[in-house]
Amino acid sequence: MWKYCLSWDDKHDNIIAKLPRDRKLSEPLKRRTLDAQLRAMDAEKLFLHEQDIIQFIEATLGEFPDAYEGIRIAQRLDAQIQVELSQADMLASITIVGSYGGNSVSGHDIVQALAQNQIKKGINKLALKKVLVKGNQLSAGQRFTQVVAAGKQPVNGEDARFIPLVEDITKRILRPQQSHENDGKVDMRNLGQTISVEEGQPVMRLEPATPGLAGFTVQGRVIAPKPGKDKSLKGGKGTEVSTTNPLLLVATKPGTPLIKHGVVEVDDALVMTEVSVATGHVSFNGDLLITGNIESGMVVKAAGSITVGGFIESANVQAKDDIIVGKGIIGHNVGEEDARSCVVQSNGSIVASYAQFAELSARKDIELQLHCMNNNLRCGGDLTVVDPQQRTGTLSGGTALVGGRVCCVSLGVEGDTATLVHGFYRYAGLKEKQQQLKDAYSQAQAETMAVIRKELELKKTPKSERDPNAQQEIDTLKAQNSEAVASAQAELEAFEAELERLLTVNTIEALKQVHTRVTVQFGDEKMIIKRATGAGNFVFNQYEIRANTAMKAEDITLEPH
Repeated sequence: MWKYCLSWDDKHDNIIAKLPRDRKLSEPLKRRTLDAQLRAMDAEKLFLHEQDIIQFIEATLGEFPDAYEGIRIAQRLDAQIQVELSQADMLASITIVGSYGGNSVSGHDIVQALAQNQIKKGINKLALKKVLVKGNQLSAGQRFTQVVAAGKQPVNGEDARFIPLVEDITKRILRPQQSHENDGKVDMRNLGQTISVEEGQPVMRLEPATPGLAGFTVQGRVIAPKPGKDKSLKGGKGTEVSTTNPLLLVATKPGTPLIKHGVVEVDDALVMTEVSVATGHVSFNGDLLITGNIESGMVVKAAGSITVGGFIESANVQAKDDIIVGKGIIGHNVGEEDARSCVVQSNGSIVASYAQFAELSARKDIELQLHCMNNNLRCGGDLTVVDPQQRTGTLSGGTALVGGRVCCVSLGVEGDTATLVHGFYRYAGLKEKQQQLKDAYSQAQAETMAVIRKELELKKTPKSERDPNAQQEIDTLKAQNSEAVASAQAELEAFEAELERLLTVNTIEALKQVHTRVTVQFGDEKMIIKRATGAGNFVFNQYEIRANTAMKAEDITLEPH
């Protein structure tokens, strides 16, 4: 029956349904038989107006006037192009909707759509080509979306940097050197050359901050970068800013260079051959260089670094900077509480060939080469007990509380000497900091909800009774709380990412051997080694200690906390 009711319009773009006045339908029209008639008229790809189809069928049943006047039920539609901006105008996407018997998308259509939406920058020509190809392959009503333009984020400037032009005495002087025979041995008598500078010699250069590079959105809006923070050179003791180049710091006198917090100082260090009963205790407001030994019972304190060419034996040595010992640190047990007769404390790092039966404390790293034997040790940074060839380096006996990573050649020693190594012991403090950040985030969220409740209460109050300034105050609080929530969340997420990174790098590693009676600890978790094995690497994932060794489960004991 549909064939008597359907016809094309004059432009051949629409199908018009119209009940003929000179013919009675022998049976009611049905929706399910319409598609076959549309195919017979080559109109099956047209867009169908379903509501109009239903309206026409109902009009024919009642022979209403609409049925005789004609109703458009199908329409030829060209392919559609939709442009969408996202991510604060940093991305532009094109969506093509396949044509309903009409024209497919053309290159001109795409270019015109971009122009109408002011898409000017970051256009990807290959993506446009893909849109054109895919768009012409779509079936009626099918959609295809493609990102065609991307903005560019600004590159923030780099902060100004201080570039030392001299080596630091605390890092080079009196370090044991390789022997001339090149046999892998260390010549303990060759402690390196003293570093010095001459008057007028450049000692530090300032690399100025950079302005950064501007970014842009796809609509061409410029995004200004954040410039780097600038700094200025400052003269220290024995140095000044060059009169001919404000970016250079030069020495005003000959001496030994010391690099401290972006400033180079040139100082004459106190040099002694030894510290013994003959010299008495030493306290010096600067750097101290002792070419020989610090003997038993002596107290040595320095406001700078302490460099010892020989041994430290049963002495009390304290420095605000690094303590570097050419040979060894030697003590013995004192009293019943397992105290040590030799105490070495540094706010910087401690470097020595070996240490035994001593109390070692460093804010930064502790670096030993031969062995660390029966020491009570604490350091904020890393502990390494490894020679340059990674052949010797034994960490055994005593306790080691290490803020960062532990690396040695052998962990423990034959003979069942008890050894406790507590790696990444900063973890407990970091977990407390994490909880504080979580509490701050929760508090910010709670304050936001309080403002929302306050706003709801305000809306319940009749407008005639409202304080005219109340809504403005609430809007201000909402903006402040929203910023506080975002800031607290960003700080928490950044902290947790850094904590995960620290857990992956702050491990306990033995390069060749792990012996029995070694206790490995991270946080409150402990693992006791019951059988010697080869190389081992111990990591902590906040829940348990994992041993990457050849040991089996029965070779270790996990202590509950």
